[in-house]
Amino acid sequence: CMNCGQPVTEEAREKSRSAPSLIGERKVLTALFADVVGSTALAEQMDPEDWSMVMNRAFERFSPPIERYEGKIVRLLGDAMLAFFGAPTAHEDDPARAVRASLEILKASQQVAQEINDEYGIPFAIRIGINTGPVVVGAIGSDLRTEYTAMGDAVNLAARMQSAARPMTTLISEYTHRFVAPLFDAIDLGLIEVKGKSDPVRVFEVRGVKAEPGKIRGVAGLESPMVGRARELAVLMEQSAALQRSEGRGVVIIGEAGLGKSRLTSEWKAGIASEDSASTFQWATGQCLSYGKGLAYHLILDLLRSLIGVSSAANEAEIRAALQGRIEDLFDESALEIYPFLAHLLSLTITGESLERVQQLDPQALQGRYFAAMRQMIKKMADRHPLILVLEDVHWADPSSVEMLTRLLPLALESPILFCFVTRPDFDSSGWKLVNATHEFLGTRTTEMELLALSDDASREMVANLLEIEALPEVIRDTILKRAEGNPFFVEEVIRMLIDRGAIHQQADRWVAQDHIAEVEIPDNLQGLLLARIDRLPEDVKHTLRVAAVIGRQFPVTVLEHVLKDQAES
Repeated sequence: CMNCGQPVTEEAREKSRSAPSLIGERKVLTALFADVVGSTALAEQMDPEDWSMVMNRAFERFSPPIERYEGKIVRLLGDAMLAFFGAPTAHEDDPARAVRASLEILKASQQVAQEINDEYGIPFAIRIGINTGPVVVGAIGSDLRTEYTAMGDAVNLAARMQSAARPMTTLISEYTHRFVAPLFDAIDLGLIEVKGKSDPVRVFEVRGVKAEPGKIRGVAGLESPMVGRARELAVLMEQSAALQRSEGRGVVIIGEAGLGKSRLTSEWKAGIASEDSASTFQWATGQCLSYGKGLAYHLILDLLRSLIGVSSAANEAEIRAALQGRIEDLFDESALEIYPFLAHLLSLTITGESLERVQQLDPQALQGRYFAAMRQMIKKMADRHPLILVLEDVHWADPSSVEMLTRLLPLALESPILFCFVTRPDFDSSGWKLVNATHEFLGTRTTEMELLALSDDASREMVANLLEIEALPEVIRDTILKRAEGNPFFVEEVIRMLIDRGAIHQQADRWVAQDHIAEVEIPDNLQGLLLARIDRLPEDVKHTLRVAAVIGRQFPVTVLEHVLKDQAES
């Protein structure tokens, strides 16, 4: 009964009492399959014990990249390894994590190959295949043997990708490529026939990380001015105006994923650049990595690269030249008090007196010098021109960066510095300490704003801007708005999905809807974003959410209470 939740027939009561427990769940995951090339022939040339030692050594080198990007190795079988990204815990960028891990595995395999050739005189190479798709994952098996695995074509296709890859390369399917295309250089190898699939699959060979990564979000070829954030932008412009009066500031921007936090800060920067006073401002950004919580100082390092004017793709020579130039410009004769410690923080090779200054310090003292050097650089820069520091996605910040930024915050009371922390409302994250610290140290100089979902009118305006036509059929507009629920990122992704799947297409100057538009599901990358949030919930809350999802989109709470009660009793 959809009013009270009670079984209405005896058959329904029997089913509710005998319902099996959930042993798996449907997810979108990325599977990485790695295998040794020609392993049978290689094994025949070696003693079995030696071959076992070789494979153990190889897997010991291949495992750390999987762990670094929070994947899960689910199977080591002879000369093959299978890893999942997205299960048991989902992340919104699992396909990119898998590809990054594969590149690091290939780099490690080159060293392993050299060692094996030196010791045994035989060639060694691996190949990797990656695919993304829906599966059912969980503990599957009998009372005698249970293992965590995935059921579905996505894993099989990853194995096919591996079989088709050239030695020492990574081959990805078109289903993975569409998630990672802006981030990696990849060669389109065209269509290949895959056993078990009726249609050929387009495949790509990954060559490396792009020097200048593109935008992950947004619809290629479609642009919209920022909508629904005029008030927040005005507040930010007021804060930068106060900075011109040598009044340091703290700004905290809070919002769920996809609500336009980064877009707001980019519009703020553009607004400042359009003013006559633009030349008086300096702007630096630090971007957290989704997998960076265990990478010491990764946020500080990104901020430091921005302060000296180099990108994350810069090589060591470029970083060294930029750091030396900045420090000599700011500090003149006292450069040796700053350079060795920031160079060491950036993992640059240092020699001579610089090396001596670093080597004579224990780790704790060295961390103190990192902080002192960063503080002096930031203060010197701000004393010349007002300085705006934007720290993005601090919900992913590592503890060491959080600690240093907390200690740097009081600088805003001494110099024209504005610290802007952009975060999701993840109150238990290390980065949330920066929100509390900003209020504590800067008090009334702190401005906090929370971004909410767009209104219906703003969402409609955004859809009209993206599709560049006001006469968009109302059925299409309503479908997009219903699925996006006021989230700008969701609006863009639903439009992208509808276009990609042919649910809407352009005819001359208007967009036309196909009959199946209402049947199109949530885009895969939005599923990843939502599953990443769900997987961080406690188990009992996740179970309640699963049950609620089965009941429907809207229902009385009493229905959920009764279903949960019946499950507990059975």
